[in-house]
Amino acid sequence: MMRMTALLMLSVVVGTRSYAQVAYPPVDTSGLATAAQVQAAQTTANSAMTKADTAIADGLTSANRQQALRIQVTPDANGRAVFTYPMPYVAGTKPAVTTTAETPNGAAYRNDASVEENSATNTQVVILVQRVPKTIVVSILGSVTTLIAPVTTPVWINVLVRAPV
Repeated sequence: MMRMTALLMLSVVVGTRSYAQVAYPPVDTSGLATAAQVQAAQTTANSAMTKADTAIADGLTSANRQQALRIQVTPDANGRAVFTYPMPYVAGTKPAVTTTAETPNGAAYRNDASVEENSATNTQVVILVQRVPKTIVVSILGSVTTLIAPVTTPVWINVLVRAPV
């Protein structure tokens, strides 16, 4: 790059009178990118696009990278329900799964849904559904009562499944 070393002079002349004379210092180009730096940035951007294209070629398209559904499940006696994804992921992919259970209007309890640890595979996940009372009354001299119980009746679950990036 060429560096300017002389001062740039600017004079304003109107008719025969000189009104102002301004001196500017040399232009500092040290903070500007060189052609090699611009080329390196373009190569990095192209590499990122290639990785995205590879992910699509591996079956992770925007259509199945993230799947959000509202499903109705009927858990077993332990409150477990197996959910199979409508679009499976490629083998070896372990997606992140988030679940939220719906609770009927006016119920004295709330439904709670969670994912069983290490149950998410590229094709399915195990969802645990429990019923939790909204208010808890404890009797000191009374009998022991199970406050949180597995749900065995149909429950609506909102599921969000997302493949790792």
